[in-house]
Amino acid sequence: MNDARSRILGKVRAAMGRDTTPTPADVRAARIGALGDSAPQRPVWDESDLERFCRCIEDAAGTWVSVPTLAQVGPAVADYLVERNAGDTVHRAPDPRLDQVAWPEHVAVEHATDGRQALAGVSCAEAGVAETGSLALLSGPDNPATLAFLPDYHIVVLGAADVVPWFEDVWQRMRERTGFPPRSFNFITGPSRTADVEQTLQLGAHGPRSLHVILVENMP
Repeated sequence: MNDARSRILGKVRAAMGRDTTPTPADVRAARIGALGDSAPQRPVWDESDLERFCRCIEDAAGTWVSVPTLAQVGPAVADYLVERNAGDTVHRAPDPRLDQVAWPEHVAVEHATDGRQALAGVSCAEAGVAETGSLALLSGPDNPATLAFLPDYHIVVLGAADVVPWFEDVWQRMRERTGFPPRSFNFITGPSRTADVEQTLQLGAHGPRSLHVILVENMP
């Protein structure tokens, strides 16, 4: 430790009435003491977790639709492409779950290893957070992270049963997975946005300008 830093930290300790540098054990004990034994305060709501999740998606400028099974994901994607005038080609993640999707004949489906050539990309989320309408996406060969950030239109397939109340629940679920943590883990809430210029909201500033969630009621 250099002399200048020693003097500064010495003054801080003196102001706090301490004569010595706290050990790592002291720091940990202080943090535990500050947190206490009670569970952290969490928001509560009267509606179901799924209802809250869908409402928060809309509040974040996203859209959603519900389908019974993975087979119906294809027609739902096709409807969305027409609605957004987003062409007739989608780049889907290599996720094996998407192999069960019945794609309409007029939709061209490409297997994406990234998202660089995609106008519309389809990937799978591992969980949804009712608290904020956020999606939890794990990177990997089956779901490249770039597919979630580079296309203009990001379409996310999520099992309705994978919506959990709070962020803490996501971590609990993920720790039980083999191979966790992945190289990157992303929470996504709505499309990309910024209001840096004159506080005018612009969607798609640093990523997808549209986020669409397809909730599968019976996800395998």
